[in-house]
Amino acid sequence: MFPLAFLSLLTVVATVIATPSLLLEVSGPSTVYGIDNFNITTTVTNAGNEAVRLLNHPRGPLSNLPTDMFTITNRHGFSPDFVGISAKYSPSAALASNDHHAFTVLAPGQSVEVHHDISATYDFSTSGPGQYVVMMKNFNTFYYVADGKISALVGGSGHAFHTINVVGNARSHKQRIDAHTGGHCEIWQKRAIDAAVPLAEKYVRHALEDLVKGGPNSAEYKRWFGPALHGDRHTSVFSHFETLAGSNFSEYAYFCNARFCANRPGVLGYVVPNHFGAISLCDSFFDAEVGGHNSRASTILHEALHFSKNGATDEHAHGETLGQELARSYPHLAATNADNYEYFAVASFGDGPGQGDASVLLTQVHFGKHILDL
Repeated sequence: MFPLAFLSLLTVVATVIATPSLLLEVSGPSTVYGIDNFNITTTVTNAGNEAVRLLNHPRGPLSNLPTDMFTITNRHGFSPDFVGISAKYSPSAALASNDHHAFTVLAPGQSVEVHHDISATYDFSTSGPGQYVVMMKNFNTFYYVADGKISALVGGSGHAFHTINVVGNARSHKQRIDAHTGGHCEIWQKRAIDAAVPLAEKYVRHALEDLVKGGPNSAEYKRWFGPALHGDRHTSVFSHFETLAGSNFSEYAYFCNARFCANRPGVLGYVVPNHFGAISLCDSFFDAEVGGHNSRASTILHEALHFSKNGATDEHAHGETLGQELARSYPHLAATNADNYEYFAVASFGDGPGQGDASVLLTQVHFGKHILDL
């Protein structure tokens, strides 16, 4: 859970904006026999007096995509290996789609449950059987829509963890289906990708030039990676872009409309971090502009950053507003957040925001706290 200072900052903003009241719970069986039976349920309840319209973003509890949304730890401090997908998501693209699959609408007092197949997302062969604590990742965020605008609710959660005992075989016997299955690209889609690839490579080159010329003191660096207090952060950011510059995006394998793209408005693309060079691109990718924030070119750069070989950046926050807040308050996390790299590179090239998320407002909701005592 994030330190109190960050929560206090967001609470100040919340005094100006009326926010919904939500309760998040993580639950499941107390014991499972065999890792293939390891399932967790997240429950979101509208505890307020008005209906709330929430976005189903892929890293949140309302999505059943195999993303890295949980922290899972045994009593020895070991965690399973993540083997799921890392996705590029734009809240504003989801809103603009006006697709009912983009939203979950909860009336006052209403709850929704989402079931998560943990064995399909995490590999326990190294960490083994035993007792595990499952909790939502830090910076768990809800995006809600009111009056045509998106706001972000960031905070802790009540009953945000579940303890489960895994007995027996910790190796999954399920056949893992290729995340890119079904991803055939039409000719027009190939042309759209081909147009974006050279621009994505230009973004990388200009980002490197900016980092060399401006160093950690440039306005854009501070905006996306925080104050220049630690030289090692600048070195890390530079290293990520330097590695990307050694990639040839035109040699990557691109898949269209693959299995995890169906009915996922706002998801522009995804990768499996350990499957280098394979990127699945979804409908929102082809609806986006060729350049700018949350564009086709910036999505290719963004997804390339998720590959383990390129540094394995994470998805701590989505969109410009949350990315900049991350840089101000938690710059060490901004330096591992894919959106921050994407937006810095676009700005270094001098490109406009394109289909941006500048309308996302930061707010705060207190879910209540459940103290974990191991």
